[in-house]
Amino acid sequence: MTTIIGNKLNSANKKILDRMNKMDFDFIKKEALSQIELGAEYIEVNALSLLHNETPFLRKVIPMLEKLGSKLMIVSENVEALKEALLISKNPMIIGAVEYDIEKIDFLIDTVKEKNAKIIALIKDKTNSHHSTPEKSLLIAQKYIDYLLDLGMKRQDILLDPQVKPLEEDFNNGKVFLDKLELFKLDFPQVKTMANVSQLSEGLPKRQVLASYFVSLAISKGLDYIVTNILDEDFYESIVTTMSIMGKDKNLQAYLKYCRNHKESKS
Repeated sequence: MTTIIGNKLNSANKKILDRMNKMDFDFIKKEALSQIELGAEYIEVNALSLLHNETPFLRKVIPMLEKLGSKLMIVSENVEALKEALLISKNPMIIGAVEYDIEKIDFLIDTVKEKNAKIIALIKDKTNSHHSTPEKSLLIAQKYIDYLLDLGMKRQDILLDPQVKPLEEDFNNGKVFLDKLELFKLDFPQVKTMANVSQLSEGLPKRQVLASYFVSLAISKGLDYIVTNILDEDFYESIVTTMSIMGKDKNLQAYLKYCRNHKESKS
């Protein structure tokens, strides 16, 4: 079953950043609840833009959100903040994204294992990141997985992120991502994959149209964790419908629930 991660609590959004800076936890709680109610299994919290206030914010927001019953994904480039998030948490969470950097991995790994957390392995070609081929990404992923397994990580706790890059930068980026995803699923069937699929349409008109078709293709290639704005009804509809067609929705439970909840608006 594909797992949906709601990404509305991202400090890259100026409105969200302002609320985070003001420590407006009532607003943050409402945003989280709205995503949970629509079916998000995880809530992403990205407070990186708070800079030196990132860790103090996480110390307060993580216990509050965990009380709502949601699982959390903490995203940051700051490994110190990620480690602090793990230590604060009472429940297993997802942390990342961490590129293949031995020093960063070693800094986090013991705490990740102790907390039964999952780690997002960012598959990034440092030498030529703008023209990374699926084959190069496969080699990086293999090294990354081997290193994590040697350190005692379980395959199911590794989330490979093949990196979605905007079509605006290169019209081949959608195909490149799908080719990477297909190779990852063929070579590492027990390792999970994840991606923020909405990044493909950044800077382009009718973003929802591109995102809706793209997510269907990504699910068909085996994408396990989808990071998205679950409040976008058309996009969420594409996810639910595709999972039903692909046989990933047992007894059509998610599809029928979606239809019941949207009966009035559709009529």
